[in-house]
Amino acid sequence: MKRTYKAAMMSLVFVLAAVLAGCGAPPGLPKGPIRVNTYTVTAETVPLRAEYSGTVAAAAQVPIRSRISGRVLVKFVQGGQTVRAGQPLFRLDSREYDAALAAALAEQAQASAGLANQKLNYHRYRALAAQDAAAAQAVTDREAAVRQQEAVVQANAAQVQRARDNVKDTIIYAPFSGKLSVDDVPVGTYVTAGSTALVTISSTNPVFVEFSLSEQEYLQWMKEKNRTGTWGAAVQLRLSDGSIYPYTGHIAQMDPRLNEAGGAIVVKAVFDNPQQLLIPGLYGTILLTGQTAQPMLLVPQRAVQQMLGKYFLSVLNRQGQVQKKEVQVGPKTGKFWVITSGVKAGDVVIVDGYEKAEGAVLSPHVLTKADIERDTVS
Repeated sequence: MKRTYKAAMMSLVFVLAAVLAGCGAPPGLPKGPIRVNTYTVTAETVPLRAEYSGTVAAAAQVPIRSRISGRVLVKFVQGGQTVRAGQPLFRLDSREYDAALAAALAEQAQASAGLANQKLNYHRYRALAAQDAAAAQAVTDREAAVRQQEAVVQANAAQVQRARDNVKDTIIYAPFSGKLSVDDVPVGTYVTAGSTALVTISSTNPVFVEFSLSEQEYLQWMKEKNRTGTWGAAVQLRLSDGSIYPYTGHIAQMDPRLNEAGGAIVVKAVFDNPQQLLIPGLYGTILLTGQTAQPMLLVPQRAVQQMLGKYFLSVLNRQGQVQKKEVQVGPKTGKFWVITSGVKAGDVVIVDGYEKAEGAVLSPHVLTKADIERDTVS
């Protein structure tokens, strides 16, 4: 038992000695070279091609509000339902408006009867004046009374029309074909004119896909548009499951100004959506392909470093030294980024490991285009 205890204590002493010896090792011992992945900048003649993250948005989406106030008596539809333009959606309690219409009609009838009476008096006095049996002033007074009563009749007609419109507005119709939201109000809800949203309707065909261009990408695509008269052969949409949407689209709208906060321009592409596969909020990737092929300098996207709105590449010279260069970028194409200035064909850039490369001894590992397209990191 004592021998076992002594052996254990001796082992512990040796372990502690080894640890202390390691801690006291002199600093500055040479370390091995840092392995980095590199890529040689290439100049290739390729069509201008780019991918942008996008979000599906309805071409039209509005909350439906009533023009009058009242309580919902009938719902002709349910939330989430697809409706056609002009289809009735809700009916409000119309009793108040029916009564107002009846009163307006009665006032109109009374005013019309008064006008007929004033006209009879006018014609009678006019006939008497022709026989010198009535003064000319009396005729003038009767004519003025007719004009005044005609104005009353016109005012009553406007009241009747307003009352008819109110009765008509107790039924709320779909302003266009589309799909209703699921947050529709229940029967019995009191709605306030122009305030309460009964339901939201979104158009379904066609739809927009919104995406953003950087300032450099915008300039590149505008040059393409000026050369060819179009933004490209077609606009495609890749869905989140990797499939390509069967209908091609086209650029429909572009924000007229640059967003100063994000440095981007919002663009909308429009796509047909007959099967209603695309719904607002769905994510996808916009694929733009230009019509003209031109020589471009390409580097892997993951080699580009972005800082404070500027773009940099870590370039490896022949002496194995790293120099960070500011570059100007164009659009993205596949796994690559077009570089418009800052480097030249044949320059070697660091793709992976540039964070620790400056001032270190490097062990470069060259990646091929196929490696980049496979997202190879070794």
